Amino acid sequence: MTTTKMTMIRRASLAALVLVACSPEKILDVQDPDIIDPKNANSPSGAIALHAGAIGEFSLAIVGDNGNNEGQILVGGLMTDEYVHSGTFPTRLEYEQRKALEDNGTLTGIFRNLQRARWLSEEAVGRLRAYAPTPASRVAEMFALAGFSYIFAAETYCSGVPFSDPDGTPPLGIPLTTTEIFDTAIARFDSSLAVTADSSASIRNLARVGRARALLNKGDFAGAAAAVAGVPDAFVYNTTHSTTTGRQQNGVHVFNWLSERWSVADTQGINGLNFRSANDPRVVSTRDAAGAGVGFDAATPQWNLQKYPTRTTSLPIASGLEARLIQAEALLASNPGGWLAALNTIRATMITPALPALADPGTQVAREDLHFRERAFWLFATGHRLGDLRRLVRQYNRTEDGVFPTGLHFKGGLYGDDMNLPVPFSERNNPNFTGCIDRGA
Repeated sequence: MTTTKMTMIRRASLAALVLVACSPEKILDVQDPDIIDPKNANSPSGAIALHAGAIGEFSLAIVGDNGNNEGQILVGGLMTDEYVHSGTFPTRLEYEQRKALEDNGTLTGIFRNLQRARWLSEEAVGRLRAYAPTPASRVAEMFALAGFSYIFAAETYCSGVPFSDPDGTPPLGIPLTTTEIFDTAIARFDSSLAVTADSSASIRNLARVGRARALLNKGDFAGAAAAVAGVPDAFVYNTTHSTTTGRQQNGVHVFNWLSERWSVADTQGINGLNFRSANDPRVVSTRDAAGAGVGFDAATPQWNLQKYPTRTTSLPIASGLEARLIQAEALLASNPGGWLAALNTIRATMITPALPALADPGTQVAREDLHFRERAFWLFATGHRLGDLRRLVRQYNRTEDGVFPTGLHFKGGLYGDDMNLPVPFSERNNPNFTGCIDRGA
C-alpha cells in the first residue's frame, strides 16, 4: 500500500471518529443479532426465541446442567436403585435415603426448574400461534414438552402439586392430585396430536409415547398400547447438548463423570437391581480410573455410566423402544406367551449383538419382576425408574419396602419410607396449597 493511500485511510478514520464524537450515543447503539429486545418479544422472532428457550429450560429441568442443577433424571435415579450418593451434599443424601423434607433447598430449585419448563412451554404455544404459526410442529412440540413436564411432576412428587400461571387468572395454582396431573398431561398430548398440519412425524410420535406413558401410569394398559401402535422402532426424541454454555451440557454425564457426585449402583438397599454386576450391555459402567477411583466424598467407589460418556451426549426422552415395552406390558396379565414373545423380540432387534431369549419364569409375580427388570435395564438413567417403582406399589400390589431401597444405608442410618418428593415449603406462599394431599404411591 502506498503512503498516499495510507494517509487517505487515516483521514477517513479520523473523520468517522469526529462524526461519532458529535453523537456520543451512537457509540452505545450496537446491534446484537443474537438478542431479542424485550420490546420485540411479541413478534415472530420473539416467539421463535421463546420456543428455543422452552426447549432449553425443559432440558435443564429433566437432564440438568454443568453441575449447578441436577435434573429429574438424577433425582429419580438417586431416590431409587440406579445411583448412589458419592458426593457430600446433605440435601442430596436426604432424598437418596428417602427422608426428604419440605425445606430441602436443593429440591426447591429442582422443583422450580420443572415448573419454569412447564410454564414456558405453555406460554410458547400462545406466542407461536399469534406471531409464528408455521411450521406447526413448533406448537405441537411445545404442547408435548408441557405434557412431559406434567408427567415428571406426577411421577416424582406427592399428590397435590399446584401449577401456577404467572400470567393467568388466578395466578396461584390449585393443587392437583396425581391422577389429575396425569389427566392434564394427556390433555396436552392430545392438543399436540391435534396440531396435524405441517407437524413432523417425530413430534407426533413424541406425543404418542408421552400419552401412552401417562395412560400406563393410570393403569390403562390397553389404551397405552393403542396410543403407541404406530410408533416405529427407530423413533427417538433426544435432548441435545453442547459446551457453548454450562446450561447446555448433559447434566447426567456431568454429575456422574466430572463432579463424581453420582455413582452407578449395584444391589442398592437390599431390593436394588444388580446394575453393575449383571454385566449387561444395556448398563455398562466402569470404575473411575482417576485417583483412587472414589467419588467426590473421597470414600464411595465411583462407577461411571458409559451410556452418556461426554457433556454433549444426547439423552432420549421418548423412543420406539419405550413404545414396544409399553405394548409388552399390556400383554403381561392376559397373554403371558405374547408378553414373553414381545420382550424377546425387543431383545433380538433393539440391540446389537442381540441379547439371548428369556424363558418364562412360571408365575405371574415372577413375570412382573422380570418385566420391570427389563424396563430398568433398557431405560436406565432416562427418568423412568421412580415412576416404575411407584407403579409396582400402586398397580401391582407390591409393598413400599419390597421394591424401594430399604434397610441400612451405606453412609449410616436407615432408609426412610418416601415414595415421592414433597412439594417445597416455599409453595406454602400460595394460599391454595397447605401441603401434600397424599404421600402414597
